[in-house]
Amino acid sequence: SAKVPIVKFLHLPSDLEGDISLYNVLGVYNSRLLRTYCELDRRVKPLGFMMKALAKQCDIGDASKRSLSSYAYILMLIHFLQQRNPPVLPVLQEIYPRGEVEPPKILVDGWNVYFAEDFKLIAESFSPRNREPVTELWVAMMDYYSRYRFPYDVVTVRRLEPLTCFEKRWTGKAMAIEDPFDLNHNLGGGLSKAMSLYIRTVFVNARHRFGVSSQRDNAIGKNAEFFFLDKFWLTDGKQVPSDRCCRVCGHIGHVARECPRADQNRTGADPGGKEGGNRPDEGGR
Repeated sequence: SAKVPIVKFLHLPSDLEGDISLYNVLGVYNSRLLRTYCELDRRVKPLGFMMKALAKQCDIGDASKRSLSSYAYILMLIHFLQQRNPPVLPVLQEIYPRGEVEPPKILVDGWNVYFAEDFKLIAESFSPRNREPVTELWVAMMDYYSRYRFPYDVVTVRRLEPLTCFEKRWTGKAMAIEDPFDLNHNLGGGLSKAMSLYIRTVFVNARHRFGVSSQRDNAIGKNAEFFFLDKFWLTDGKQVPSDRCCRVCGHIGHVARECPRADQNRTGADPGGKEGGNRPDEGGR
């Protein structure tokens, strides 16, 4: 049921997770766009790593469970860096070849996938003046998304001008994150209001955890990774919303009473069926 079916895998020697998709030409351009942004500023990669680590630690980085994908979080990072004053990154889809007033057309699946890849051309249009360290940018990003008007504004990386949900006709969505090429694709379209609120809670708590000096001082002499990525603290001790997932296995596509894992549990706990034994909570009564 996925928009682009993928195969997930774990590389055992490195313990790194990955995924593979086939016949996804737009995905090739998406990857090239992200790679170009990463090569423009050395701060992008560590910020992206931190964003993914935060999402994974708090169980908010799996689109198959009606959360956000890693790709969506990286787009949120790029959008923030473009909106910073002064900006860290340019808007590559608004940088045109010399003498052009409109972007060249490179069509894939009916969508224009043009963006500036020539670093000389980019340097002529964008002069980086932002010198903030990674730590300050990280805290500022948590603050930015703690305050972001998600039901009204779209997270977009294809233009600098603000984009509203009304303009996209994406009203009623809990969160709107526009794909830079497939402009009909809202990467936050599958989120429930409960999940959106849960994600915002993580951003608010991360802002406080990383941004308050007294909190940072407490991490001295301790395991900093455990301190800053303490899931219980970041999520207010709440479980990730499962309103659109099976409560037993966490996957979508079925409800708890139809879950194969639940059937296995019932079979293992009561091999004799209803007449052959007591339920665990009956205690033989």
